[in-house]
Amino acid sequence: MPRVAPELTAADRTATAIGVDLGEYNLYTACPATMPDWKGAYAICGDDLCTRLDELRAQVAHLLGSEHDRETITAYVEQRRTALLERLDDAARTICDYASAYDRPVLVTENSHFEPDLWAWLTDPNAHRGTAWLLPAAQFRLRAVAAAYAIEVTTVPVSYSSQECHACGVIGKRTQSPTFRCTNPGCFVGTVSADHNAAKVLAQRYYPGQRCAYQPPNSATTATDDRPAPLADGGSPQ
Repeated sequence: MPRVAPELTAADRTATAIGVDLGEYNLYTACPATMPDWKGAYAICGDDLCTRLDELRAQVAHLLGSEHDRETITAYVEQRRTALLERLDDAARTICDYASAYDRPVLVTENSHFEPDLWAWLTDPNAHRGTAWLLPAAQFRLRAVAAAYAIEVTTVPVSYSSQECHACGVIGKRTQSPTFRCTNPGCFVGTVSADHNAAKVLAQRYYPGQRCAYQPPNSATTATDDRPAPLADGGSPQ
């Protein structure tokens, strides 16, 4: 698998890159590039936040069909949003505590660009829970909390990070299941947790020679899962 090397300073080369994969099943999955394999990755489950977002969507739909005025509904949503952000901050602090155990940690996330829009999730029937609010909000809150810890956060290209094997670089099989399967018969990986694998891939892409250069057949464009940076929903961590 051909790879493209980024430019790193001498100080960058001594940093410990810790990939942080964001998702709904696992909100944050962290794995250092120095870890021998994916098995020691640290994950924080996202089920509770997903359930709360689903419940809030149902409650807002009910309120919008009731006699409550828009101002009352907006105030209720803002109150619930604050509680959701507090839970994101708690999770982000846990990741930063984990990272702090390593020398010169650098959190490495994907360079996605969705802007968190809670109202889109609450009112648009076609909105996706993760891309509408949860994942961009989680990425922005991780940056805000990491700043309070004086931990650097950087991004690398997201292309195929969920499909590339962390050990051999071959593009394997990733379906809707939470697993990834390496299709290289000469690789030891086999079937692993997709989130754990992706976190290690992101960490490795921080260093020279570790950028995935794969393009799908007959394609001269960037990978279809490249996405633009989360922009808002931040501020100082509470």
